[in-house]
Amino acid sequence: MKKIFTLASVIFAMTLALQAQEVKEQDPAAHQARVFPIPVEHLYFHSEILGVDKNFSVMLPRSYSREPERKYPVVYMLHGAGENDWEWANIAVSMIFEAITMITNDGSAAECIVVFPNANEGGHQGYFNQDGWKYEDYFFKELIPVIEKRYRAIPDKGHRAIGGLSMGGGGSFNYGMRHPDMFSSVYAISAAVSPAAFASDQPNPSVLPATMNGGTYTAAQIEAAKSVYFVLDCGDDDFLFDANVATYQQMKKNGMKAQFRCFDGAHASYYWYDALRRAMVYFTRHFATQMP
Repeated sequence: MKKIFTLASVIFAMTLALQAQEVKEQDPAAHQARVFPIPVEHLYFHSEILGVDKNFSVMLPRSYSREPERKYPVVYMLHGAGENDWEWANIAVSMIFEAITMITNDGSAAECIVVFPNANEGGHQGYFNQDGWKYEDYFFKELIPVIEKRYRAIPDKGHRAIGGLSMGGGGSFNYGMRHPDMFSSVYAISAAVSPAAFASDQPNPSVLPATMNGGTYTAAQIEAAKSVYFVLDCGDDDFLFDANVATYQQMKKNGMKAQFRCFDGAHASYYWYDALRRAMVYFTRHFATQMP
């Protein structure tokens, strides 16, 4: 009787967990109107880790509905401070979709499922675990599993990539450093990074503000991250330029696969719009299988 009761308890707990992660559509009235029909889904599910309903948006390839047997690589693009999943880099969804469509149509980049998380909620923001805001746990333990269950994703390191801008650039960089088993490549744009993160094996929360702080990296983490291809892309007039250059130098010093790219520009949307296209081409180059 006791065994039956225990089994019933486990089934009940699993049922609650599945219900908690039921994915629902966001209310479009709460956000910008859709300019024209594009395959973008604005969704949410209840996060047990964060204790809130958490929004995210997904941009699907044009071929997604036409080719029901086809599976796709997944790109996660992290927004900057004060932004959300509806307007990455303060750029309208329709413009982002247009940019991605252009480079996939001409063959420069693979068709991908592109996920835009939302790292803002009720006074909390940032991609790292803080008191009352375990966002990094949410991202890896809840969001990625939901994406790979709901969509026809290729669920392996070789077909996952991550990028972002500013705060999200720092988030993507640190996720690549701390979870190298999850991503084939990282493209950090105007990133909030610090070369001091390579300076010690001891945690140092003062390296960056809490919303951007990934701590420091151990020798073991640096060694493991050598399996990931990194790009730091930063404008020559960006206030984060020096930190990006110094971080790149630390990466090369440690024998990592890293590139630094610099173009004319500041910490602004026009720079990020162009960098997004560069990122999609770079991700494609490093997927385990070259995608059509």
